[in-house]
Order: sequence, then C-alpha cells, then structure tokens
Amino acid sequence: MSRWSDEFDKHPIHQLLNQADEYLEAKAEDTDAAFEDERRRLKNVLGNLREVVAGLDPEFYPKQFLDQIHQHFTPHVLGQLKAYSANPAIAQLRAANDQATAQVANTYYLAAMSRPQESKEAIQIAQAAFGSFASSMEATANDTDKRFTKHEAELTGVSEKAAALKQALDGLDASANDKLTEWQDDFTEKQTTRAEEYSTAQIEREKKFATNLKEQQEKFDQERTDTLAKQQTLFDTAFEAFKQSAGSANKDMHEKQETIRKLHDLVTDETVTGGYHKSAKDEGKAANFWRFTSIGCLMITAVWLGIKIQSGFAPLEDGGVNWPDVITASSLTAIFLYAAGYTSRQSKMHRDNETLLRSYALETQALDPFIASLASKEQQAIKAELVRRMFGQQNANGTTEPTKLDDGTVKTLVDKVSDTVSDVVGKVADRG
Repeated sequence: MSRWSDEFDKHPIHQLLNQADEYLEAKAEDTDAAFEDERRRLKNVLGNLREVVAGLDPEFYPKQFLDQIHQHFTPHVLGQLKAYSANPAIAQLRAANDQATAQVANTYYLAAMSRPQESKEAIQIAQAAFGSFASSMEATANDTDKRFTKHEAELTGVSEKAAALKQALDGLDASANDKLTEWQDDFTEKQTTRAEEYSTAQIEREKKFATNLKEQQEKFDQERTDTLAKQQTLFDTAFEAFKQSAGSANKDMHEKQETIRKLHDLVTDETVTGGYHKSAKDEGKAANFWRFTSIGCLMITAVWLGIKIQSGFAPLEDGGVNWPDVITASSLTAIFLYAAGYTSRQSKMHRDNETLLRSYALETQALDPFIASLASKEQQAIKAELVRRMFGQQNANGTTEPTKLDDGTVKTLVDKVSDTVSDVVGKVADRG
C-alpha cells in the first residue's frame, strides 16, 4: 500500500455508489414499462461508473474528475434517490437519470484510463512483487553496505548483480508498458467494433419490428374482414329463417282464424261486424231524418206564431174576442208542437239504437281475434254465450236500457283470452 492508493481507497465516490445502490433497491408498487426503463437505465449507469472506478490505477488516477463526479452526483443524483427510497415515483428516477447524463463526458474520460479487472489484478500482483522485491533489495543493500566495509571484494560482486537486476527490472517495465499500450489499442478497437455491431443490430431490429408490425396489421385486417363477412352471413341466415318462421306463424294464425270463423258459422268480419255497422248507419240516417223533421216542425210553429202575432186576431162586430180564430191558431200550434215532440222521440230512439249497434260492432270486432286460437269446445261455448248475450240486440226497443254482459261472463271471457294470448306468445317464442 502507498499514500496514493490509500487516498484512492478513502475517496467518497465508493461510499456514494454503495449508498446509491441501497436507495435504488427500494420496492415500488403499481409500476409500468416507463418506470422500469428509468430504473434499469439508472442501475446500468451506476454499474458502469462502478466498473470504471474499480478499473482505475490507485496510484495514478484523475482525482479531479472523480471529485467533479462526486460533487455533482451527491446533491443531484443521490438526493433524488434518497427521495425515491422514501416515496418511490418515476419523477425522481427521471431527474436522477437526467443529472447522471450531465456527467457522461467525465465518466468516459475515466473509462479511457480504466483497465479491465483482470489486467488490474495482474498489474497489482506485479507491483506487489516489485514492492516486495524493492524492500528485499533495500534490506540487502543495507546488509551489503555493512559488509562492504568488511569485504570490499564482495561489494563489487553485489554491485554487478544489482546492475543485472536493474537491467532486468528495466526490461520488465518496458515489457509492461508495451503490454499496456497493446491492451489500450485492443480495447479501443474492440470498443469501436462493439459500437458498430450495436448500431447495425439496432437497425436490423427496427426493420424486423416494422416488418412484423405490418404483417400483424395485415393479419388483423384480414381477420376483421373475415369476421365481418361471417357475422353478416350468420345474420342474413338468421334473418331469413326469422322471416320464414314469421311467415309460417302468420299463415298458421290466418288458417286457424278461418277455421274458428267456420266453427262459429261466421263467414268474414264484414258479415258480422259489417252487419252491425250497416244497421248502425241505417239507424243514424233515420235519427237524422227524424231530427231534421222535428226541427222543421219547430220552425213551422215559430213561423206560424210569428204570422199570427204580426197579423193579430180580427175582432167581432160587437167588439168581443174572436174566439174561433184563437182556438184555430192554438190548435194548429199544438199539432205542430206534438209533431215536433214525436219526431224528437223517434230521433232519440234511432240514435240510441245506432250507439248500441256500434258498441256491439266494436265488441265483436275486438273479441274475434282473441278467441280465434281457442280449442273447438271452448269456441263453441263462447259462441253460444255470445249468441245468447249479444246477437239480436239490435231489434230491442231503443228506449230501454241496453243489455250488458254480467260479471261472471266477462271474467270467463277475460280468463280465456289471457290463456290464449299466453299460449300464442309461447308458440311464437318456441318457433323463434
């Protein structure tokens, strides 16, 4: 050991690198690719700096560059890593990487003077051997100096051996310098070759990535096109099957409707519902006729009274009231008023019949689609109930209250219609 190597071993750059590695080992949660890239790059930078520092000659190294790196890394890099160890975040890693980049030049200046670990160990062994040899030579020289005072002849022989050893040492030093120069040239050449190989490999990787990306994009586009075509085909097939199923269901419903109508002795909607509509129109025409007749009678009455009031009654010769004219005018007025009342009652009767017939037509038209899918026995039972409760009501007296279905009949019809609708919906769902 020498004072230069002791100074190198005590340099704070070693403690800085150890502390930085300890801070960088802090565990982080919920990391992503960018976070891992920042941490990997910072580990690589610290590892390279550690290798460069380890490869320096302890007795001949650029202390100024080590001091500059230490002074810059302590507040900027080590400070960010200390904050990262307390609260891991990508912001501290980015700041530390940016500050480490600022010392790239000094790091590569040190790398030019750094040696591989194997060469450094060989040189240290040679230096240790040389130190041991020098110490031994110093002791031998002192002993020889004492002996020279006693044996001058032996001193001459030792001087010759010392000269030979010195010549061998010079040869060894020259050989070591030649080896060092050769290693530096070889290291520079290999470093340049590695840089060229890295650049070429990076270009090839980028080309390969672009090619693979294009192939994957084309494959994805083709798969998407095939999927769309397949789904469109499946949709068309399903839609066509649905159309056929709907058509079959519609046809079946119409066939059942025709069958039920025949079972009910009904021909078409026009013969049943249309009959009610025709009778209702006839009753409406009759009601309008009698209404206009009543209005006409009232107008004639009003005109007759107006004429008589305006003309007055001629007095008798003796000045008394002309009772024959008064009785005649009153009789005609009473006749017109009675005719107006009669025609008004006839109009109301036909209007009530029209309302009743239209109600029957609406009920018949609404019930027929719902009972079309019932069983034959149920259809006959409902038909008999409808004949008893509804048909022939148009011949009833219009002044009487219309006959309505009782609560039991209505509940029976509602239950039948509900069951039929449920059966029809189930059949359509099964066919779909």
